Formats: sequence, C-alpha cells, structure tokens
Amino acid sequence: MKGFLLLFVLMFSEFAFAQNQSQNSSNDYERVYVEAGFVQPIGKLSNKFDLSPSFGFWFRNKLNREDFVDFGFNFFVPENPVNVNFKYRDSVVQYKSSHFAINIGTRFAKVIPLSQRKTDFNLEWNSGIGLALNFYNAPKELEFGDGEHTKEVLTTFYLSQGIKLNYRNTGLQCHYQWSPYRLFNDQVEKNYGSQNLMFGIVYRQ
Repeated sequence: MKGFLLLFVLMFSEFAFAQNQSQNSSNDYERVYVEAGFVQPIGKLSNKFDLSPSFGFWFRNKLNREDFVDFGFNFFVPENPVNVNFKYRDSVVQYKSSHFAINIGTRFAKVIPLSQRKTDFNLEWNSGIGLALNFYNAPKELEFGDGEHTKEVLTTFYLSQGIKLNYRNTGLQCHYQWSPYRLFNDQVEKNYGSQNLMFGIVYRQ
C-alpha cells in the first residue's frame, strides 16, 4: 500500500509540474482525448478473457514544443471471463469476474510531425505508468467472517508503450501493456498473466 501511495504522490507531482510548464507554452494543441477500442489479452492472460471493449479519457498538458504529458484512465469490460482460482483459508476457490477493470495513470508523449505544412497530422510515441485494477467476486455460498473480503481486487502498477497516428481531430492507436498482477497478490493463481494489447480510435479536442 505504501508503494501505491508513493506512486500517487509522484503522479501528482508530475501533474503540478506539467501545469506550471504549460502556462509558458502555446495553447494551440488538443487537450482532451476520448478513446474507444478493444483490449486483447496475450500470453498467459489470453485464457482469462476474450477480446474486450475498452474506453478511455485523458487530459493533456504541454511540456515543450513536441513533448506532452497525459493524465487520465481507461477501463475495459472483460468478455467471456473464466473463473479464477484464489486462496480462501486452507482451500482454493474459483472467483467470478466483476466484468470491470481500470487503469489510472499518466502517459508521456513525443509528437513527431508528418507534414511541414500541417500541424494536425502527426505520429505519437508514448510511454505510460500507473495503477491497474481488476475486480473479482467470491462465490455467494462462501461464509465470510469479520475482516474477510467478499471481493478481490487485483491491484498492481502497469507500464505501457504505444504509438498513435493523428489526423486533425481523430487518430488510431495501439499500446502494449504489462501489469504484473501476481506481484502484489499472492492469493491469485500463479499463472494469471500480465500482458495485453490495446488498440482503437481516438477523438481529440
């Protein structure tokens, strides 16, 4: 938990720094990014759920001419999730997905112009970091005592690397994300997985 609090403090510090920097930069850029697309689990995560719809909202601040920092979130709704094994007291029980997972964090973007005459046609290379949460429910027939939880929230950090092609107010994007869910939760099965691809369209304003 202390690690997560430290991460939030760092993210807040970056946001304050970006706000200060943006006051001295041009305002001629898109600040709001709305995203829609899909999450495709890969590796060991590929057998936990299918291709799933994803949505995101990000707010952009300018650091300098071609460097930006985004703050926001994206969430997805796992399609056809399988039950996952969790430790419960001295046994192993299958928990059901809550059909909700979310990533909250920041992305650093490098904008590469693709036209000398137009500023609204460009390529972005971005790197992200933040919190990843995936929600599960315990079977209803289990009896829980005081202090025990009927839900499990897989909470970890994530790292992402992506590319985005923008033209005017729209764009296409693809991101690779690594979320080591087992790192901070020893109750979930060992082969849970950690990798996915996120791709879709972007509207910016």
